[in-house]
Amino acid sequence: MNVYNNKTRILLILDLLKNKTDDEHVIKASELVECIQNEGLKCDRKTLYDDIKSLNDAGFDIIHEAGGGYKLVSREFEDAELRLLADAVYSSKFISAGKTKILAGKLKEQTSTYMASTMIRNIYSSDSKTPNEDVLYNVDTLSRAIQDEKKVEFEYLVWGPDKKLITKGAKKRVLSPWSLIWQDQNYYLLAYDSEAGKMKHFRVDKMRHVLETDAGRDGDKEYQKLDISSYVEETFSMYGGKQETVILDFPEELIGIAYDRFGIDVTQRKGDKGRIIIRTKCYVSNQFYGWLSGLGPDVKLSGPDSAVKEYKEYLKSLLDNL
Repeated sequence: MNVYNNKTRILLILDLLKNKTDDEHVIKASELVECIQNEGLKCDRKTLYDDIKSLNDAGFDIIHEAGGGYKLVSREFEDAELRLLADAVYSSKFISAGKTKILAGKLKEQTSTYMASTMIRNIYSSDSKTPNEDVLYNVDTLSRAIQDEKKVEFEYLVWGPDKKLITKGAKKRVLSPWSLIWQDQNYYLLAYDSEAGKMKHFRVDKMRHVLETDAGRDGDKEYQKLDISSYVEETFSMYGGKQETVILDFPEELIGIAYDRFGIDVTQRKGDKGRIIIRTKCYVSNQFYGWLSGLGPDVKLSGPDSAVKEYKEYLKSLLDNL
């Protein structure tokens, strides 16, 4: 038997042990030999024992149970670690449904078929996943541009009232990237806008045609003065209060702000004069009221009555402190 067949057989044995065994499941020597022979490779029990010894010598922890069979007991990821990673992938709004399926398949390859089936079956998948299939590539391009200290250009999309991103007439932006922020299961780019002379943040899943340019980035002084922790807290935090179902009244042209904040699975209906009424759960707190007041008078809080009363008191306190 040539060297190529020897290597192929050993790799096949390792693959069988990875897929068909774990702490609770073994595979018998006779089944291993049969599987190898079915692939057109010569194998007997002695050859199998020698190959498994070679794998053990190479650092793979393969155990033989008396009267039972073989199992691979050490892997790159523990079962609990894989569950954690799979849960993060499935629940993330930032990862599209298509990419979720691909990543989940790769995670399943890291464990036995028995564990893989239970790992995926018991996980909740977010209904608010981004429709942008290029989002992971966007992150990679932005990360490289930050490392290279170069400007980036991209088209920034907006939400339509049908909960879909509008691609027609998308505005091209050229900005200086400084940091990527992971907040509330979404990625944001923190970038310096030279025309506006200030830092801004952008949802990465709303970008397309992201490119790194040859131009060096701007905004070093502004970024050095920025306290990232405080910026994130002030910009994104809306926790700390009690969770309630609120009713918000948006003009159609601003509905994308609601989707950015609460996700596209919000319940909505058409209101009067081109307005859209949404119902969503959120944490009602001063941070929420601050965000709401920053949207201006066109966005209205319609319910519940207790939240409307608190919001009026919040606005009154702002006026009293002027």
